[in-house]
Amino acid sequence: MGALNMNYRNIAVAALCAVTLSGAAFAAETTTSKGLTDINDYWGKTAVESFYSRQYISGIDGKFHPNDDITREGVASIIDKMIGGETTATVDFKDVKGRWSEKAVASMVDKQIMKGYGDDSFKPEKDVTRQEFAVIAYNYMNYKGIGAEESAVDYTDEKDVAPWAKKAVDTLHATGYMTGADNMFRPMKNITRGEAVNVLYRILTGNTKTQTEERTVETRVFADITKVYGSVKKFADDGAMYWQGGKLYVAVKNAGNRAKLEDAFRNDAGIAADTVIVRKGSYSYNDYKKMQADALAIYKEKEEGEARVEVDYLNEKVNLYANPVSASTAKKLKKALGDALVIK
Repeated sequence: MGALNMNYRNIAVAALCAVTLSGAAFAAETTTSKGLTDINDYWGKTAVESFYSRQYISGIDGKFHPNDDITREGVASIIDKMIGGETTATVDFKDVKGRWSEKAVASMVDKQIMKGYGDDSFKPEKDVTRQEFAVIAYNYMNYKGIGAEESAVDYTDEKDVAPWAKKAVDTLHATGYMTGADNMFRPMKNITRGEAVNVLYRILTGNTKTQTEERTVETRVFADITKVYGSVKKFADDGAMYWQGGKLYVAVKNAGNRAKLEDAFRNDAGIAADTVIVRKGSYSYNDYKKMQADALAIYKEKEEGEARVEVDYLNEKVNLYANPVSASTAKKLKKALGDALVIK
């Protein structure tokens, strides 16, 4: 079975169970929209509630105004809060100096998520079109190290998508994080506050399915895995799992076990067709866990800066985010982890 090349959410098999790594906090969170009186019947209420509870967004006089167009500084503010932390970056945009959004804009430009215009302006109050937002969201994914590859989409208005936005539009459509309607993307149409929040929520949670739907699938999958391996712990030595584009991918090293799992999932009446995809994997969950620990340990031997290590299960890479990394440390890291390591 083939694999989609989109953003994913890993399921880590630890001890006797599996937990969703990048989306675990969202599964447990309790959100409230107290103070927001205009989203009770809004289609994207769940995302707005989540972002409001996390203080990524705020209301105006008790309202969120989800159907209003969002501005460039509005987008910058939300993504800056999603990333968190303080920035020391500054900007020289003549129309941003002294504005409430100055730090957020500086952070976005510094992280190469957004940029200004050729006349040294940022145009903070300018509304954002759908194709512009697709590029911003795509840049955010790249900044966070979220693995994704484009997949061409034949919208009927594809000719209206600017060349500079095509890759982002195709990628976000294929992930399911930002799609059109009636086979049209409408690239020049402004994106609304609610739409923007929902796209970012999907990217942040790595999820196009509800948590309940995912847990139902995972329960069936782990039951089948236990039948094949005897226990989930044994599977952790042979495979890894992750959500991607609304499908659960099971990557397995052993060819025989791959075939057994494919049969088990295919014959499980509780698993809908094409919901679970079995693919060949080079590393198991425990392999990734060891590589993460090894990478961090090697980095800390001689380097003093902060570092974090994340696994890109889709592309089978271990990403080390650190600055700086000396040549000697980089050489030692490459020797230990080989082609699986990516230093960012």
